[in-house]
Amino acid sequence: MTEPLAPLLEIGVAGASDVGSVREHNEDFFVVGDLDNRQLLDVSAPWFAEADRGPLLVVCDGMGGVEGGEVASELAAQVIWREMKATPATRDPEVFARLLRRATRVANHDVYAMGKREPGLRGMGTTVSAAGIVGDRLIVATVGDSRAYVLRAGAIVQVTRDQSLSSALLAAGHSPNEAANAGNAILQALGVGPDVEPSLSIIELRRGDRVLLCSDGLHGLVGDPALALLMSAPHTVIEAVMLLVTAARAAGGSDNITAVVADVGGERLTPPQDEDDVPKFREFDPQKEGDPALTATSYVARRLAARIGLPSAAVPPGIPVTGQHAVLRSRIGIRLPATALPIADEDLPGPARLHLRDGKWHWWWYLAICAIACLIAWVLGGR
Repeated sequence: MTEPLAPLLEIGVAGASDVGSVREHNEDFFVVGDLDNRQLLDVSAPWFAEADRGPLLVVCDGMGGVEGGEVASELAAQVIWREMKATPATRDPEVFARLLRRATRVANHDVYAMGKREPGLRGMGTTVSAAGIVGDRLIVATVGDSRAYVLRAGAIVQVTRDQSLSSALLAAGHSPNEAANAGNAILQALGVGPDVEPSLSIIELRRGDRVLLCSDGLHGLVGDPALALLMSAPHTVIEAVMLLVTAARAAGGSDNITAVVADVGGERLTPPQDEDDVPKFREFDPQKEGDPALTATSYVARRLAARIGLPSAAVPPGIPVTGQHAVLRSRIGIRLPATALPIADEDLPGPARLHLRDGKWHWWWYLAICAIACLIAWVLGGR
């Protein structure tokens, strides 16, 4: 057992998921787990603690509609948590990144296997953004277009690279209009195939940073400057979550909406040095060792781009660390009223989840009937 890092992190986390204004069922799912105590947390009310390892944050956005998007997202989030809570504590961010990558690939295997096993769930999948803290580093694994942001002193930066057609076109030098016209197609989803390759980001945190993990039902409707404003102090983490969800609903609520906001502080983290000390992310290639493993251009993005016919040579050889995603600032400094969340009191499962649960019940009932029938046959045969 490793000695705890000193000093501890000071963490506050809140999260919520909402069906939105159009969809009938919520195919998003999120978990927040305390890695120190290996237990899931209810962050519908904010959770505050001093922690060594910090929490694990996972946001999934299911796809497949009544054929299982909601099952895929819940299963993926739970499997990632199950795998990560069983890992030993580490002080090495690259080791943690490899463990998080492994957990994401195990989740892919389990979702894919269930989709093949259950006829009603075939073709289901999910995006995922999963994050944890090691020392003063935030490590994020991404599949699809769920995102992670870091807000620092009013400046917000997306610290993940979307695995989407529009993102690939932008990286290849196409115009923003061409990328926008390409639509929201994602190039990879967890559970659709037998294996998946997560993108890994490593970010050096500062005292007072706020981390946002969200589905595209939020970032697709609320622009980054608005995200910065709604996440900023003096709003608390729960007020920030409420405002973010409410803003996405006010913008049409055309998709499910999920937001998890974490406030990180404590003596372990150094304060921002100046205005130029903005959040930066380095992408990690687990297939390499040492400095070459930390790259400024995603090898995963290159591989996915090649699949759709964008040659690797078209992707700039070195994208500056914060070059792909603009640094946006919000210094309005006003406090917005954090209205009550428009979220149902109960999380009503959709038809796919009900079918899955009913199927399990009928399976055990069938086994019981078979056992009784075998007993009766044995008794009668003995006569």
